[in-house]
Amino acid sequence: MRTTVAAVLVAVCTMLAVPAPAWAHALLVSTTPGNWQLIDASPGSVSMRFSEPVDLGLAQVRLIGPRGNDIAGAGRPEHPEGRPDSLMITVPETLANGTYTVAWRVVSADTHPVQGAFTFSVREATGPAAVALDDPSAGSATATGLYGLARWLALAGFALLVGTALFVAVCWPGGLARRGTRRLMVAGLVTAFGASVATLLLYGPYVGGGSLAGTLGGRIGPILLVRLGLLAGIGFALIRFPAAGPSTRDRVRPGALVLTGTAALASTWSLVTHSAGSGLEWLSVPADVIHLSAAGVWVGGLPVLLGVLLRSGDVAAMRTAIPRFSTIAGSCVGILVATGIYQSWREVGTFPALFSTTYGVRLMVKLGLVAVLLSIGALARLWVRRQYGAGPATVAAKRRARRGPEHSEIGRFRKLVTTETVLAGLLLGMTTALISTEPARAELDRLRNPPRSAAAEGPLSLAVPFDAGGPTGKGQIALAFAPARTGRNELHLAVLDPAGTPKQVPEVRAELRLPEAGIGPIALPLTTTAPPRYVRSGPTHYSAPEVTVPMPGRWELAIVVRTSEINQTTVRVPVNIS
Repeated sequence: MRTTVAAVLVAVCTMLAVPAPAWAHALLVSTTPGNWQLIDASPGSVSMRFSEPVDLGLAQVRLIGPRGNDIAGAGRPEHPEGRPDSLMITVPETLANGTYTVAWRVVSADTHPVQGAFTFSVREATGPAAVALDDPSAGSATATGLYGLARWLALAGFALLVGTALFVAVCWPGGLARRGTRRLMVAGLVTAFGASVATLLLYGPYVGGGSLAGTLGGRIGPILLVRLGLLAGIGFALIRFPAAGPSTRDRVRPGALVLTGTAALASTWSLVTHSAGSGLEWLSVPADVIHLSAAGVWVGGLPVLLGVLLRSGDVAAMRTAIPRFSTIAGSCVGILVATGIYQSWREVGTFPALFSTTYGVRLMVKLGLVAVLLSIGALARLWVRRQYGAGPATVAAKRRARRGPEHSEIGRFRKLVTTETVLAGLLLGMTTALISTEPARAELDRLRNPPRSAAAEGPLSLAVPFDAGGPTGKGQIALAFAPARTGRNELHLAVLDPAGTPKQVPEVRAELRLPEAGIGPIALPLTTTAPPRYVRSGPTHYSAPEVTVPMPGRWELAIVVRTSEINQTTVRVPVNIS
């Protein structure tokens, strides 16, 4: 057991030492009119194109005028020409001169809300007040809590249903005739169905103001409907299934049917989690399906073992079913460890993120639960081998084997399984929490690069250090932002090494946001130009000469610096706009 745990820890550390690929949400690729563009006539529509398909039913777009007023009558978002990765709203009136802000919110492929904004000016750039969408994370605390509870109950019902079904299909065929077994399967089915309905109803309030119609028109709605249809079909099969289970000799076919149904149900979770929002969806989604299926078979088989088989007193059934389930549980543990290591690498990325982010801490708690479960499972399998392992060598031993384990021995085994079942329920709860938690890499990037202090008012000029990781990840950014007022501004950047000399990097990006009003991020188009006198010169100088800031306030300038194919960081600097 110690060797197994040590091997798992070494594998986790090794995987986390190699940075994972960049996390992907829906990113704004282009807009019409363009961001910061000055146009000479009022547009008939405003459109946006994203890096991936976005849900139309849950999308929100607001067109905010120069005086901070919403442009009345702007059309509902639609997919122009049927393109699922684009949104468009119609402009119902001729727009007056000035700068307009388009604030948008969409739901990413992993079902998490993403927001942003961009600006354009009609005939002249102005610096008015503006208003934005409410905070996209502002789905009420009650809705968020109920949504999390519904997801946990759905997972628990799934595990109870598939775990019990596989147990009686492969380990204990005669157990299907027992009332307790059927009750467990029905309880799992009803719980999964009811919790999935609740998830469908609560998703709109969870993402912040969405409706049921919007949920049904998005990504998660149809997948939840598929899950409900699968559960309904399983319910019909349970009603029609004969009371007597299949023969012991014919376990392959029913086991394969149960595993197929398990994978189909598990995919309705995997397609709406972090796995579906990664750049390796072709690999991460199947890995997540396998991970969830193995967890359901293992965790869901414990209640029928504890509550039905061990209480039955059927020595012959225990002699065959317990060793079979022990073998299946051991296989599931191996699968969970392998797929869990991959998921940890993909969602955490680096070893420091395990200890300095919410996701990392929760993952460590989950790993701790898994380690305890592995220990208890090892003790349970040791008990199984001792009681049902090698055939008895003496007549007295054969008689004891026919009688089965003593009552006290069964009691000790029951305590082990009870503890394992309770911890498995906690493990499902931690899994649900991880699904709803921001990936560690994004959180670590924010924590390692908090907003830097800046001048109270007026033009901004300073140098900010950064550390993107890796042997060449350290440096500093010399930046100038002037005149730091509403209307037209200029941004100039120079990337330097720690000694202050020019540093070549593969990519630099910049964006503005106004957190207090929920505006942004607004991407700034950077170009390589000759620097002005007050900016340190060098071949890595970048500029954005046409930055029209639409309103005063404490804005945040975020500068993304990528120093290699896998290392990047974000520097955040507050900019006070008067």
